[in-house]
Amino acid sequence: MNKSKSAEDYMKNILILYRRNGAVRSVDIADEMGITRPSVCNAMKKLRDENLIYFSDKGLIFFTDAGKAIAEKACRKHSLLTKALVGIGVNESTAAKEACSIEHVISDETYECLNEFFKTHLSVRASKE
Repeated sequence: MNKSKSAEDYMKNILILYRRNGAVRSVDIADEMGITRPSVCNAMKKLRDENLIYFSDKGLIFFTDAGKAIAEKACRKHSLLTKALVGIGVNESTAAKEACSIEHVISDETYECLNEFFKTHLSVRASKE
C-alpha cells in the first residue's frame, strides 16, 4: 500500500505514542507533532475512512491490522535509516530528521536491500522503533 508522507507520519507517531503511553488520543498526536487539533482530527478521519485506525468508545485511537503493518514498516525504515546515517557520522538530530524524509521515498525493495547490507556488513539493523 502506498500511503502519503503525511499519513505515514501520523501513523508512525500513533505507534510511537502507543508504545510510550499505552494509549493514544488525538490531543496526544497534536502535542507530539506540534500541530493543531483540527489538523489531527481531519487526518484521523481520513485514516479511519481508509480502515487504518478506529476509535474506542472513550476516544482512544487503535490500529486495524492493516494500519499497524504500515506504521510498523514506517518505524522500521526510520530506525534503520537513522542508525545508518549516524553510523556514517551524521549527528543524531540531523540523522533522525533526514531519515524521516528518506523513508518516504525509498521503495520496499531498496529498504530490504539496505537492511540486509547493513545487517551483514555493519551490524546495523532496523528495530521496532
